[in-house]
Amino acid sequence: MNIIFVISSPTGGGKTTICNIENSKNNNTRRVITHTTRKPRPNEKDGVDYYFVSKDEFVKSLKNGEFVEYAVVHGNYYGTSKKALLDVTKNGSDALLAIDVQGAKNVMQQFDNVASIFILPPSFDVWIERIKKDNIRDNVDVRLKTALDELDSVYDFNYCIVNDDLTESVRVLESIIEAERNKMKFAKNDRISLINSLKSKTVEYIEGGME
Repeated sequence: MNIIFVISSPTGGGKTTICNIENSKNNNTRRVITHTTRKPRPNEKDGVDYYFVSKDEFVKSLKNGEFVEYAVVHGNYYGTSKKALLDVTKNGSDALLAIDVQGAKNVMQQFDNVASIFILPPSFDVWIERIKKDNIRDNVDVRLKTALDELDSVYDFNYCIVNDDLTESVRVLESIIEAERNKMKFAKNDRISLINSLKSKTVEYIEGGME
């Protein structure tokens, strides 16, 4: 069973950066590219950071049932298409899904094969500097008011990473990925084959079929 690693945070938490670094390491995890109706930021590329579409395109796809989840955040639509998710998991990779808290909850409700991770900033001072540095598009106060509600959602997630040092945050994410892959809930075929082999040979040994 492929695992969907849902990674979420309030604005400025760093979920996308952490996902992109992990995605570049090719550890059999791939980031799911999501759709949005907002305008690209400087250096963002269509099909790499997001699929940038018009509101009409998004709403049409939504009515056609093409999205696993969607949310409206600060007047813009964001969503994960069924095709984008399938493109990652059909080749045996686990999915990295960096989405807002509202979308994360929708995915967590729909799928059993989810491990959810919440990213926190290390302090308010660091957090507000990150938001201001990145914020050339929306009112900071509006984003912080949304973040207040999102912070209460941390208790709905399986894991929490404090994103103080980026390298350490990625290392912790990788440890979570490894731990989840070793859960019997997500046992791969090689583990199941080993278990069955051990059982079969143990029975043979007990019955005197082996020296």
